[in-house]
Amino acid sequence: MKRKEERMVSTIPEKDKAVKNIIVLTYGVWVMLSACLTACSTGSSVQVRSSEAQRRFDYYYSEAVKSKLADRHDDAFELFKHCLDINPDASEALYSLGIYSLGLNDSAGCAGYLSRAVGLEPDNIYYKEALASFYLQHRNYAQAAPVLEDMVRCNPARSDVLGQLVSIYMNQEKYEEAINVLDRIETLEGKNTSVSMEKFRLYRELGKTDRAFSELESLAAENPNDLTYRVLIGDQYLLVQQPEKALAVYEEVQAREPRNQALRMSMLDYYKQTGQDSLFQAQFDDLLYGKDTEEQVRAALLQNYLVEQENAHADSAVILAVFDRLFSDVPESMETLTLYASYLQLKQMNARFKHALERILKLEPDNLIALFQLSKLAYADQDIRKTADYSKRGIMHYPDQLPFYFYLGFSYYQLGSKDKALDVFREGVRQIKPDTDRGIIVDIYSFIGDLYYANGLKDSAFVAYDKCLEYDPNNVGCLNNYAYYLSLEEMELDKAEEMSHRTIIAEPSNKTYIDTYAWILFVKGKYAEAKLYMDRALAGDVEKDEEMSGGMLEHAGDIYALCGDMEEALKYWKMAKKKGEDVSPMLEKKIRLKKYIKE
Repeated sequence: MKRKEERMVSTIPEKDKAVKNIIVLTYGVWVMLSACLTACSTGSSVQVRSSEAQRRFDYYYSEAVKSKLADRHDDAFELFKHCLDINPDASEALYSLGIYSLGLNDSAGCAGYLSRAVGLEPDNIYYKEALASFYLQHRNYAQAAPVLEDMVRCNPARSDVLGQLVSIYMNQEKYEEAINVLDRIETLEGKNTSVSMEKFRLYRELGKTDRAFSELESLAAENPNDLTYRVLIGDQYLLVQQPEKALAVYEEVQAREPRNQALRMSMLDYYKQTGQDSLFQAQFDDLLYGKDTEEQVRAALLQNYLVEQENAHADSAVILAVFDRLFSDVPESMETLTLYASYLQLKQMNARFKHALERILKLEPDNLIALFQLSKLAYADQDIRKTADYSKRGIMHYPDQLPFYFYLGFSYYQLGSKDKALDVFREGVRQIKPDTDRGIIVDIYSFIGDLYYANGLKDSAFVAYDKCLEYDPNNVGCLNNYAYYLSLEEMELDKAEEMSHRTIIAEPSNKTYIDTYAWILFVKGKYAEAKLYMDRALAGDVEKDEEMSGGMLEHAGDIYALCGDMEEALKYWKMAKKKGEDVSPMLEKKIRLKKYIKE
């Protein structure tokens, strides 16, 4: 007999955006570093070594390097540590251990080794780069900044390091410091459009209007044929509540480039700010439905429109009409289709949503989001064939995405191909990464446990259930199945009782869980207690209750039989036979002999 819980599947969690590091030091940099090994190993450390100590150090250090270059990294790590036993202030060994610790995600070890190495040799650029990389990986910007500043002090031409400093100071909202570094970049490299634009944004953030205008005027003068900077000047006037001056700039640009995209977008803001509603709408329609509008511009305009309409609780019919006109006037694009699909998903218009996703797949057959959402929707609709189709395509394009393995495995399970389902699930768990959605992992391990048990691989089943509970100790479906199968094997019954009791605490009205708990009590010989819980499961019209399986009714008969009520036992056995679902081979014999017979 099987206990199966309806499983819900979580969405793919989105990945965090990583901060760019100046340098990412992994084992791959050992080749580069080997060039400086000789210099590092010949008296670079502060501490003076005796001749014997030096000889021993040089020997073990050389062996460590050989092991490292031969990819025997465990040996190299231990040998470098032995070098430190000989000389605790050997900066080269500290550095090497720090690099290894960085690769091993040993944060404490890495910080300790590299900090000591830098302290011993403050002018060694390799040591500083490694330490800065460590701090940046851990987003410890407060400690990264002085290391980077010191690197620039040693080598003022390191514009890459200056760029990293700008990012750090902006992250810390130290805008004055960021501007100072941008000035240093300009001194080093000359005027640069991207640097000037960044300074403009920072001046605007700081409320230094004059300096912001100055940067824009400089950019406009240096790029006379790029009218975008003139438009930005107009935008800045609009921002500081000077619409007349803004309009004068816009008209100047319009005279030279009437269809300038930036200008047309800015005019929308101008019309809105000055309350010219009819002109605003005309400009909006021209931009949104115009065939010469760049797709990125159209998408940005459409996104802002959707947000505004949603905040205003606009009628969905109005918004859908905008999309319908849009798709009739201009060719479909990924940008507009994605926004369309997102809106339909928000409004739970599943039929339209599925159609939009299919249109996305026609434009981009390997679109991850479309494949995932279509798999998920087909799964929810119990359309097994489509679930299998979309998830197969998902695995083909994205073999590391675990949800597709769940959907495909589930499809095979529903189609009766349980061996195929097990193979897919086992392949799926090989794709588990630290950021994988735990809900998917739990569902797959729970299924693996069920399938192993059905195949008679009981020990493997219990291992799978343990893995499931490792990721989610309170997963009631897994707890129920695990507890029930333990009771069938008459193994670890106290553990089974405890797990099952947790399920009925979590879901006190779930008759499947109540039945499992009653059965475990029965197996433990607690017949009267088992009957109390089984009576809870039998409440209501048992014969019409779809939740009551034949197996559960047979359990009821067994419990009543050993509680001495054979009349009730026979009643439930006969009801179990009528239902015919999950009953034991002994049921007929129980009815015929009018007594409980253990399987």
